[in-house]
Amino acid sequence: MTRLALLAAAAAAIALGGCGTATEDLMAIERSFPETGVHVRIRVTNDGRGSCGAGTLQRLPSQTLLDARGVKRSLRPLARRGASFSSSRPDRSSYVFRSFDGVVRWTEGTRGPRALARAALLELRLERLLCRA
Repeated sequence: MTRLALLAAAAAAIALGGCGTATEDLMAIERSFPETGVHVRIRVTNDGRGSCGAGTLQRLPSQTLLDARGVKRSLRPLARRGASFSSSRPDRSSYVFRSFDGVVRWTEGTRGPRALARAALLELRLERLLCRA
């Protein structure tokens, strides 16, 4: 490819990138169940949709989106420092919260900030809404 063709392709990619076709992720929550080996990944986007695994994005209720934004906000300081609240108990579910701010990891029942319990409850609600539909 010539230099001019490369520049034209790059310009086209930049122009298409601003068309609003892609949606930005608000957050993702993963939960692993050690007893069954099941791993659930839930994605929530800024435009109010969510998916279970690689499934189709579905519209979320407004209150659920507001709750997700609140959880993200409360976990932001923990995510920025990559906080981890783990337990050595192998029979407990483990969680991973991801956002552009960073990653937070914790194990079910581990002592930690109240925000972890709010995130676990949100994960359960989203799982019921998106994964069992």
